[in-house]
Amino acid sequence: MNIAKTLAVVACAALLSTGVLSSAHRAYAQDADDSLPDTGSWGAVGADSADEAASPDSKAPPIDIQGCWDGDVSDKADGTGDAFFGFTQDGKTIVGDDNSGVDLEWGDGSFAESPIQGTVSSKGIKFHGKAGSGCPFHGTGKGDASELSGKITFGGKCSKFFKNVRFSVSPGPC
Repeated sequence: MNIAKTLAVVACAALLSTGVLSSAHRAYAQDADDSLPDTGSWGAVGADSADEAASPDSKAPPIDIQGCWDGDVSDKADGTGDAFFGFTQDGKTIVGDDNSGVDLEWGDGSFAESPIQGTVSSKGIKFHGKAGSGCPFHGTGKGDASELSGKITFGGKCSKFFKNVRFSVSPGPC
């Protein structure tokens, strides 16, 4: 009977070792299939070689805002009025020259006007200026080459008069 037990143990051990030796191995990063095309993308904060596809806006051209734009402006205290923007654009830059500016006028006689400068992206604009001494402002607008809407935040003396200023403009005649 000892021989039967020994043969059974040997047979089981043989089956187990065959299963262990022939089982599939785990896949590790170094086992990657180099025959696959480079169709993926990746990105990480601080990575020097991030894939361009990870930040699509970085390669998209800026919207074309060159010229005159007009539309509406609203303000918490003054209600609605007229907004006029003029843009000289050089690529991603709103050039601070005689043709780049903003003119906001409300029906109650309130107004703010100033040259501006800033930047243009594929999604909108950022700009800033100074409507006289002690009246700095900055603004943002989102949209495309047919319409921009956004807000302007005033600082200094003007901040107590112009609050929650919103605008919506589209290209118009100069």
